[in-house]
Amino acid sequence: MSLLHQWDIVLVPYPSATNLHYLVLLSPNHLAGNADFRNLNGLVCSTLRPPDRPIRSHEVFLDAADGFENKTACRCHLIIEFAREDILRTRSRVSAVRQLAIRRKLREIFAL
Repeated sequence: MSLLHQWDIVLVPYPSATNLHYLVLLSPNHLAGNADFRNLNGLVCSTLRPPDRPIRSHEVFLDAADGFENKTACRCHLIIEFAREDILRTRSRVSAVRQLAIRRKLREIFAL
């Protein structure tokens, strides 16, 4: 596995071994880039169905600027822990504009 960074988009088996999802890696670089830290934190992403549905209060949309072919929802209400060893591949990085939107959404949801 290549060096990981905060805001990377990674594919992991979640919530089960047969169900794969992309996650936005939230762990800071000093943890994400250090293999001694076996567990990391992320936000689950899902392709929108139907693709024209409105945004929900806990989501930020991701799209081609973030490496997705289809409009994708990043669910910001639930931060999950996952094992570094479960990462199947790294897809891309969240764009700077969406990073800012996710930060704002996390502050809003968790009253940070």
